Amino acid sequence: MPVDLRPERIEPGSASSLKELIRDYFMDVYGACLRVLGRPHDAEDATQEVFLSLFRTQDKLAAAQSVRAWVMTVARNTAISMLRRRHPGPPLSEPMAAAPPIASLGDPERLHQALAGLDEKERDLIQMRFLEDKSAAEMAAATGRTKRAVTVALCRALERLRGLYHEEHA
Repeated sequence: MPVDLRPERIEPGSASSLKELIRDYFMDVYGACLRVLGRPHDAEDATQEVFLSLFRTQDKLAAAQSVRAWVMTVARNTAISMLRRRHPGPPLSEPMAAAPPIASLGDPERLHQALAGLDEKERDLIQMRFLEDKSAAEMAAATGRTKRAVTVALCRALERLRGLYHEEHA
């Protein structure tokens, strides 16, 4: 049975304990970062950030019940933050505005039935966007939501409307 000789506690400000920390956890941290990020050079950057963060917050590390758990949590969180910066969400500009209007409504009665299947908030968003030609910013101001929340809610409402429209037809 292997014995873990890693330190259970780290002494704040001790250069030898910081060197030991790197020696003992470097490969674990690198491996965790590589699993999250998928690219070796990104994992190297994340590993460096992890140890810098640990050096900056030595007092928290020293107070941790389990040094390994603390180090690996910092590693995971750092890698996830780097992944989010690398892959920001889709731009919330006005991609809907560039789409040309639909030439034909198809079956207006079926569309009205599908709209009736939406709740009032969803219908209001669709009305503001497509009948009143409001931007996401204007819709956000009118509803008291953030622009991002309005964009997400509108996308979900349109998805639901499509489902109801095609469900009625099937």
